[in-house]
Amino acid sequence: MKTYLALSTNPYFNLAWEEYIFKHIEFDEDIFLIWQNETSLTLGRNQNIYEEINLYHTYNFMIPVVRRSSGGGTVFHDLGNINYSLITKKTNLRSNYEVATKGLVECLHSLGIPAYFSPKTDIKVEGFKVSGNAQAIFKDRLLHHGTLLFNADINLLQKALKPKDESIQSKGIKSNRTQVINLSQYTNLTLDAFKNYLMTYFNLEVHTLSSQDLMHIDELMHDKYIKDHWNYGESPESTIKKVRGDYEV
Repeated sequence: MKTYLALSTNPYFNLAWEEYIFKHIEFDEDIFLIWQNETSLTLGRNQNIYEEINLYHTYNFMIPVVRRSSGGGTVFHDLGNINYSLITKKTNLRSNYEVATKGLVECLHSLGIPAYFSPKTDIKVEGFKVSGNAQAIFKDRLLHHGTLLFNADINLLQKALKPKDESIQSKGIKSNRTQVINLSQYTNLTLDAFKNYLMTYFNLEVHTLSSQDLMHIDELMHDKYIKDHWNYGESPESTIKKVRGDYEV
């Protein structure tokens, strides 16, 4: 399986990098991506940023918030989290998250981690979520991607995500809030050793992008992913009620 390793931890660049490979890099076989983002939040394509994110917290701590092109809920990223992406033409994986995550669950089993698929889209260990997954389709190709919480800052994760807010009525897709845990509690491997283990387990063959590819990715980042119009303005229709004392808007 062909693979690319991200050279950046910039969330805006990495989402552009993933989309560009998904839509423009062609192989006869599947493509597998491994990447990490600096502390940030990625919003599902059809989510309302005002409903999902504690924007006061993300603004004060300068945490980037970026909307991705796949569905699903809001995901917290930091350098203790590993992101993976599978790009394939296999139609049996579409909306079949159990089959799409089977290889990853088996990989975790090989390390003695009692992971299992939890409907609709998660991988859990002992009832705690370690991986959330989402999908997108472009022509005859499927993008299946997810997280792997290894030693993420769970305290920061909980502060950055917003609890259910009754003051907002939105048509946006709601995130499924669930308790999470780090994989580092179940293995003695370091994060880098765990990434290397994934590479060996799946027999991944590393490829590099051309300078022209990287130029196009940079253009996509600036034209789309870094724009407030995409990250904020694409929020679905909503009604937000604000109350201050006797005043209500």
